[in-house]
Amino acid sequence: MSINVVKQYSVFLINEPGALKNFAELFVRENVDVIAISQDVRYDAAVVRLVVKYDQEISHALTKAGFTSVKTDAICIDTVNRVGLLHDIGAVLSGHGINITTIYGTAGAGPNSRWIVVVNDITKALNALESSGIFE
Repeated sequence: MSINVVKQYSVFLINEPGALKNFAELFVRENVDVIAISQDVRYDAAVVRLVVKYDQEISHALTKAGFTSVKTDAICIDTVNRVGLLHDIGAVLSGHGINITTIYGTAGAGPNSRWIVVVNDITKALNALESSGIFE
């Protein structure tokens, strides 16, 4: 299990065939490992949220390529998947008065899951999650 601070970039894309492919080419050129991605489409535009390791900086590359983006610190939780995990994450954070502004995750065929959580107080959330005991 690990809990780390990562960078989430929210990027605005036009919703058309090939837009995501063209966008992803930037990360190949910049040698950036995308560790999570989520896309929300609304009519002719999309917001893509992608997460990279904290030590990777891509703001300049996004701007240079003509993309509008917003960078946010997020929490990446890699842990064993189990029933009730999402509930427990929510309970720990709400119990400490921490608001979740964005959350997405997945569990593959194996035993592990990855959750990306954006909150209103990242330091307080990290402390609450690490001391909760739910990831042991």
